[in-house]
Amino acid sequence: IIPSPDGDATERAAGGLRVGLVSVEFGLFFVAFFALYWAFWQHPRTQYALLTLTSLGLLWHYASPVACAAFVGFTVFAWLVSRAMDAQPRIPRKAWLWVGIAGGVAHLAFWKYAEFFRVPLRESLAAHGLGTGWLESTWLLPLGVSYYTFQGISYLHARYRKEIDAAQRFSLFDLLGHFGLFLTITSGPILRARNARHLTDFEGRECNALDQIRQATPRMVLAPTLALTLVLLALAKKWWLAGWLAETIVDPVFANPAQFQSLDVLAAIYGYTLQLFFDFSGYSDLVVGLGMLLGLRIPVNFRAPLLAFNIRQFWDRWHISLSVWIRDYLYIPLGGSRDGFSRTQLNLFIALVLSGLWHGQGWNFALWGFLHASALVLLNIGDRLLGGREKLAALGWAGKALGVFVTVNFVCFAFVFFRATHLADAIAVFRALGGNLLDVPIATDAPLLLLAMLAALLAYPWLTRAPARYASALGKLPAWLRPAPLLATLAVIAVLAPSGVPGFIYANF
Repeated sequence: IIPSPDGDATERAAGGLRVGLVSVEFGLFFVAFFALYWAFWQHPRTQYALLTLTSLGLLWHYASPVACAAFVGFTVFAWLVSRAMDAQPRIPRKAWLWVGIAGGVAHLAFWKYAEFFRVPLRESLAAHGLGTGWLESTWLLPLGVSYYTFQGISYLHARYRKEIDAAQRFSLFDLLGHFGLFLTITSGPILRARNARHLTDFEGRECNALDQIRQATPRMVLAPTLALTLVLLALAKKWWLAGWLAETIVDPVFANPAQFQSLDVLAAIYGYTLQLFFDFSGYSDLVVGLGMLLGLRIPVNFRAPLLAFNIRQFWDRWHISLSVWIRDYLYIPLGGSRDGFSRTQLNLFIALVLSGLWHGQGWNFALWGFLHASALVLLNIGDRLLGGREKLAALGWAGKALGVFVTVNFVCFAFVFFRATHLADAIAVFRALGGNLLDVPIATDAPLLLLAMLAALLAYPWLTRAPARYASALGKLPAWLRPAPLLATLAVIAVLAPSGVPGFIYANF
């Protein structure tokens, strides 16, 4: 569909090669696959087999044999544990669940943090005269390791709770397709085997993998005009807006903040949050849209998070499938809200700090998680002292506007630590923000950018409804005329977008 970029360092670390969901090659491939897939429209199981085999092939192509081996190995492990829950009655099902969880956590932790220990281990072995050949090369993070591991733990938990009984249990081939679906393996959304509260498709309906894998009736393309609209929206977000922000303001300022004036730095801080949002929500829109074209319902991962009027609501709207996973498999197992107010806050704090650590082994991710955990706990304490939730919202539009302003600014400034590699980098950004107001000339169009960001935030409620309205307007046109505005929109995006397409930021997580 669009020019193929050279994958950035983030994506090479994530899979060994770039991930090509946004490329000419993938666009041509998807058209051919779409035709083959719907040639078997009367045979949904054959369609699922094609999805599974294609996913494995793409994983091999875009990642590496090691990444494929890690994925298949974990899937076989989860399948064996699932079978053991029914085949070994003398061993409690809960024991097998813990085996599965421990195996999943160990698998994820090894690949997430092995590189952190590789160099010290190599130096220690070398000091004792032992061979270090197997430690000389960088250990790349296998593509999608977080997402298929989370789906595996979710599946085993559903099996333990008998939400999926022995008769419904996935075969090994089913699991390979469920965990490795090429649309979701890179950066989600986390598609659960069974329904989960707050995980819904674009139309607000619950969606799960089991019903779609076992579907016996013929599939159909879901809302094709809306699906194509979501694909175009994804390209606008990812290719044009995220790329333009990175190139224009974010990358130059964060590379050397001391050279820029305070307004430049402020625009870059806000711009980085927008870049993250456009990058990740654009990817999610693309996945949802392509899934609809294949007759698959995939949960929506973002629901206007930058309109949240407190940090609690922000996490209800940002990376929803991960937030729900953390709620169900970290917060609730820790005790949830069952043991009093103080223990509830501790459980929330631990869950969010672990969420930060999931993003990587750096101090910056731990600090980012700590900041969000502290903000959520302080919000809950404030609600308790004031005698109820959403006090600002109760004041009407002015209270909501103040809440959105405070929340968005907290999120943006916390993301400075998320982006920084070293503490000194974050300190340099904040020092430039506070100290370069008069003695450094403005190097960018920061005032115009800040005004544009404010205008976009004010128009955000309308913008969230724009895709559905655009699709509805197209739907009123004759079928033969609909491709024209779609192609015209694509042409506009292509003209406005910078050359090349930056890699998906979240592919590294």
